[in-house]
Amino acid sequence: MDDTALLRQTIRRCTAVLVATLATVGVSLQRSSGAGFLLILAVISVVYLVVGFIKVNPPTENASRSSSTEDEG
Repeated sequence: MDDTALLRQTIRRCTAVLVATLATVGVSLQRSSGAGFLLILAVISVVYLVVGFIKVNPPTENASRSSSTEDEG
């Protein structure tokens, strides 16, 4: 990744942390009936952060090694 992409990723993560924090504080300050939207917003922010740290694609080195070992057999 280049510097611009890393900066954008950092800004998105910081924004998600701020949104989750503010929504959680809002839920704690409001009545339970009026806090539904804030709770959903907090959950979505936390899910976004968790998904951002999960790597879906395996490294290319492992993929090439597994295909080369299958050909040898």
